[in-house]
Amino acid sequence: MANERPKEINRGYEIKESIVFENDRGFALAKSTNTKMFVTWQFTEEENGKREYYWGHYTSDGIAARRDYNSRFTEYVKEYGLPEKSYYRYYSTQRPVDIGTFPKDGNAPARIVNFDERENIEPENYQAWGYLEYSAPFTYKQMDDYELKPSRFNSDIRAAMREQAQTVGVWEEKRATPDNLRLTFWDTDGELFLPKYHVTPAQLSERFSFAMAAHTRTAKPPRPIAEQFAEGAAQAAKDSADRPPSGEKSSRKNGDRT
Repeated sequence: MANERPKEINRGYEIKESIVFENDRGFALAKSTNTKMFVTWQFTEEENGKREYYWGHYTSDGIAARRDYNSRFTEYVKEYGLPEKSYYRYYSTQRPVDIGTFPKDGNAPARIVNFDERENIEPENYQAWGYLEYSAPFTYKQMDDYELKPSRFNSDIRAAMREQAQTVGVWEEKRATPDNLRLTFWDTDGELFLPKYHVTPAQLSERFSFAMAAHTRTAKPPRPIAEQFAEGAAQAAKDSADRPPSGEKSSRKNGDRT
């Protein structure tokens, strides 16, 4: 395809995921083209788009590699407070990316990548034929129309998951949910709940719905105004009956202890 960029191979490893910050530094996750090894690198992106990779962490465990990748860029954000360059990735779950398989409505893809075969997308627990990257997010209707799934690392998806995690985390705490069944954990550095790494947007959204429904069931409905007025009148009458008759002084003076 005309818009498709060739696969990026560095030292025998194919780049599978990457994230770039506004200072042109970033991190990448790659898989060996001829072994079962994985690596995460930090890199510097030059003006021509070429990247210099360094500080590699190597492993034969794909899940561990992706966790390391996520951890490295998360720690980088905490340390330097840099926002990432805005991009939105959408995976094509039903077919390779080709003409007519994605929306164009004034939002042309900045990058299109097709895999050699349908690949597992971790930790989303689905398979895809490739992905597209855009400078602006899709609507839910556009994703549904073209059977595209957003990456959990898209800034809008991460923001939504973080917001939902606050409600879900409190709900799990109140229910004393065992750690192995929880979808969130308490981040002591940020002092807020965060979704666990393996949790997908769909899983968190479903539990968020349960938490909101439980809150609605337990919330006390407001009492009728007439009932509130009647209670106020009864309390006023009681207060009046307890008040000493006019001219009679209380037997207790200020400061007395009897």
